[in-house]
Amino acid sequence: MKTIGRINSEALQWLEAIPFQLWALSHDGGRRYGLMTTNISEVFNSVLKGACSLPVTALVQLTFFRLNSYFVARRELGANRLASAEQFTPYVDAHIQGRVVKADSMEIVLYDHVKGLFHVKSRSGRTHRLNLHEKKCTCGKTMIYGFPCSHIIAACQHSNVDFHLFVEGYYTTQSYYDTWASLFHPIFNEDEWPLYDGPTIGPPESMQRMGSGRPKSTRLHNEMDVREGITSIKCGLCKQPGHNRRSCKNRNQV
Repeated sequence: MKTIGRINSEALQWLEAIPFQLWALSHDGGRRYGLMTTNISEVFNSVLKGACSLPVTALVQLTFFRLNSYFVARRELGANRLASAEQFTPYVDAHIQGRVVKADSMEIVLYDHVKGLFHVKSRSGRTHRLNLHEKKCTCGKTMIYGFPCSHIIAACQHSNVDFHLFVEGYYTTQSYYDTWASLFHPIFNEDEWPLYDGPTIGPPESMQRMGSGRPKSTRLHNEMDVREGITSIKCGLCKQPGHNRRSCKNRNQV
């Protein structure tokens, strides 16, 4: 933060106005501290797959229509689940069902019914301590994922407690529907657009093509861009590596 303040004091003030727990792992209460993933960026990449090399206008149009299709499909799914009185999202339902089956084979030892202290032993022999009142288990999965682990489910079944109470509110069907409830409105035809009164913006000269052929990509490549199993070219006539059919020295002999 001090480094950001030295570079731009306004940026520091903007960040400090946002609660730290919303954007800093060090202030998230230990839920996901130390888990560094690229999930958010990969989500955007999957939604905008194939759009990186498009012109700006086409990129904006593709983003608009693709997002609209995402919202429509998920809004209808949420509405259907609300109509059928489904309490949680399909993601949570599937995971909880699997954990209920896993919880049936666990050994539960009660230490304090008032405080909700339990000792749970899994089939593998590993044990975990948990506190139902604090919604905590030493496996940490309930805190990280927001719905009960198999150990808490086992303790709840032992104590006749509804384990669905341990599912966070953002996994409910109503929250899912509210997330995708916003509407996209149809775009007017171009001749219905209001007149534009402003500067004409063109592409920078450095981005213009200077010759024919396919432009070179400036994107940074990694191991995912390397084609597996291909180390060199291979001749289609003599089947030897290092040259192609046109430059094959044995072309007249084949």
